[in-house]
Amino acid sequence: MRAYGFVDWSGDTGFKFSSGSPTFFILTVISSENYADLREQLRKLKEQLGLPMSYEFHFAHSSKTIRTAFFTILAHCDWEGAGLIVDKQKLPKEFKKMKTPDFCGFFLGHLLARAPLDWIEVKRLLVDDSLKNSPIIKGMKLVVSPVLLARGIQKTPKVRGEASHLSDGIQIADMLAGALKERERGNADYLRGLKKHLQIYHYETVK
Repeated sequence: MRAYGFVDWSGDTGFKFSSGSPTFFILTVISSENYADLREQLRKLKEQLGLPMSYEFHFAHSSKTIRTAFFTILAHCDWEGAGLIVDKQKLPKEFKKMKTPDFCGFFLGHLLARAPLDWIEVKRLLVDDSLKNSPIIKGMKLVVSPVLLARGIQKTPKVRGEASHLSDGIQIADMLAGALKERERGNADYLRGLKKHLQIYHYETVK
């Protein structure tokens, strides 16, 4: 069992597309058998790029140079992850009525139901949130244990929020979610070298 799993997302749960709500909601989860080494590789990357050690990798705030260097390094690190791409324009109308915690929880459960077991069998699942037990975290807690128990994981992880600037793992999940959205929009593909690390799923509505 791995010590940590990390969750982040790109996009929001709104459906007012004409007012700026993004079309895609993308969730990512990552973990590593050697998280200490993964963190060390990111520290070295900051040195190489001349970034302060306090720099937070965030896809939306990163230049193309930083993005390219980040994913080049990531291709040679020890980690695995899964991403779920949700096209909100294709969702049934009942999803529009969901509150944000329920929406996020539903799709995290869907992702955990599909991701490889050894990647998601972790002691702690840290989610990008400055509050350890916010409404979104509570919504996710409701689904994590039932989904993983149904898959045969007897000891399910503790789920809590963690501010992204404190967690390299969450920053990686953020960068992956942002890169997936960028690719879905038909823009740059930063993920070409990550096929052995990353499983990508599309949510399909059951009719």
